[in-house]
Amino acid sequence: MSFNPDRRGLTAGLIAGALVGGTALGLGRAHAQPSGDVLETRESQYNTIYVVRQGEMIAMMFGINRRLFTESLYNPADPRELPVVYTRYMTTALAYPTQLRSALEIGLGGGRTAHYMHLHMPQLRITSVELDPDVIALAQRHFGVTQNANMRIVQRDGRMFLRQSQDRYDLIMIDAYRGTFVPFHLLTREFFQTVKRRLQPGGVVAQNIEPSTMLYDAAIATLKAVFDNVDTYQADGNVVAIAYDGPAKTAAQLQARAGQLQGAHRFRHPIQPLLAARRIVPARPSGRVLTDDFAPVESLRAIDRHNERQ
Repeated sequence: MSFNPDRRGLTAGLIAGALVGGTALGLGRAHAQPSGDVLETRESQYNTIYVVRQGEMIAMMFGINRRLFTESLYNPADPRELPVVYTRYMTTALAYPTQLRSALEIGLGGGRTAHYMHLHMPQLRITSVELDPDVIALAQRHFGVTQNANMRIVQRDGRMFLRQSQDRYDLIMIDAYRGTFVPFHLLTREFFQTVKRRLQPGGVVAQNIEPSTMLYDAAIATLKAVFDNVDTYQADGNVVAIAYDGPAKTAAQLQARAGQLQGAHRFRHPIQPLLAARRIVPARPSGRVLTDDFAPVESLRAIDRHNERQ
């Protein structure tokens, strides 16, 4: 698979040996080190984190098992740009809710998706939950992320936050990858049932899913076991799934809403053309539903790796 950030200024050195949001850009080499100007390195409790400048971009990269994974890209000259294609497709979820007053993001990374939404929709109340305090610190230091009354960052496990909070949201976004691994407790039916309870009537959930293994089918089946409708968007190597209850949205309804939002907020990346990639998940998708008692995330990945062509 490949990743196209749609920026000629992003050099091949950043792409080599890296992955973005679970999407392979190339195989990592043993003891891989980031190329470019390393601005900061941190050994957190959860990650080895590099902040690297390459050309006009700043990348947040995780070093995991001798490989490099690019978690976020930021263009300081254009803070409203979303260089990573799948993050643009995460914003298609804005066209789905019946109202847009509050949003929750699980998995901050470099904070680009949430902060992009905040820049365009400053009245939208956004809470971003991130487990790693060093990721939060680096996002604020190097990626233009700021906090205020309507842009709040909370350091906590995403599922624990949902269980302990009584707040409800019009949109919940889940993008909690660490390399290609997403914590199993953020993929189970019980987790999505908790997410559902934290949605306002007419609310939606958007999740970034790594599509290259058997885990993809299980994740889609699990979403479909909890929500009436699941739409997917192929996003240049990633898949963004949007799940919601109630009658299925028509293409005309989504396009009309996206047009209203564009007129009101002037998004750097308009939603209307992104909606053309929409695919509706059938009533009975393939894949086994993941539960708290059955979530063999690593087993599914191991089986898939065993069957890969070398």
